[in-house]
Amino acid sequence: MTSPLSVDQWQLFLQIADCGSLTDTAAARDVAQSAISRQLGAIERSCGGQLFERTARGVRLNEIGQRLYPRVQAWVQSGQLLTEDAAGMLREPAGLVRLGIIDSLADALLGPIYAELERLFPKVRLHLVSGMSGRVSACLERGELDIALFSENTRGRSGRGDGIARMPHVLISAPGDPLTAAQTIAFDLLHGIPLVVPGRPYAFHNVLEHWARRRGIHLNIKLECDSLNLQKKLVAAGGLYAIVGMSAVRADVARNELQAARIVQPSFDRDIVLRLSPLAAPTQACQAVHGVVQGHVKEVFPILSNWIAQHSGA
Repeated sequence: MTSPLSVDQWQLFLQIADCGSLTDTAAARDVAQSAISRQLGAIERSCGGQLFERTARGVRLNEIGQRLYPRVQAWVQSGQLLTEDAAGMLREPAGLVRLGIIDSLADALLGPIYAELERLFPKVRLHLVSGMSGRVSACLERGELDIALFSENTRGRSGRGDGIARMPHVLISAPGDPLTAAQTIAFDLLHGIPLVVPGRPYAFHNVLEHWARRRGIHLNIKLECDSLNLQKKLVAAGGLYAIVGMSAVRADVARNELQAARIVQPSFDRDIVLRLSPLAAPTQACQAVHGVVQGHVKEVFPILSNWIAQHSGA
């Protein structure tokens, strides 16, 4: 079986056709004419017949060679373009990255993340998914996301070493509510109050119910709602309470649209984790986005920690 011709052999075919002379081709390649003659013979044997007519003045393509020439030329040029594209991709991250981020961090982080990516990696495109932690982490595990930033119960850590911050949880209410007027609130005081919580499956349900049983209190879940913004609007209207991450309501509390007290005895801290898809090796673009997101999370959480200290007496 004849071996397929190499790219270099096809490039030689084109060069001989363009030069019209084995002597000139040999000079251009700085090799002996006999070497070019042998290589041309090998090319023609692999193709099963002659591609050139030999004349007194040199060589020229025969009918078969003329039909092959434009196809070989297009193929070689496309290969060169592909090599150039690959080199460009290796020099500069490019392509689509699917990023998931929990609602409670989206408002604070997405603007700065996009601005930095546009400045440093303009060829990277983002597909953003925002939602509760359960939705974001599930999308990552199913391979629907390349990177996910979400919160995870400290008792359920995977041990992957991807925790980058800690998130305290607060009870939120309408402004002026006496239950959240203090800087902190004991978990036992959640007994019987009307709560709005995310719909199941939601891992934090299990944590809350575990502690409710252990402390002998009743969690009065009146409404399930998967939208963080809608939860906050329902709470602000009065009559309902919600348990959310501190970062989700910092701006609302500063504007006096909501009131918040940090839950203690026990406190409900969750790890903020930044995780790559377990189903595929990260691309260079994914690695670039991962680094940018990680940097912005680490910038935001010291600010958040200071805010916690000012508002909770921590």
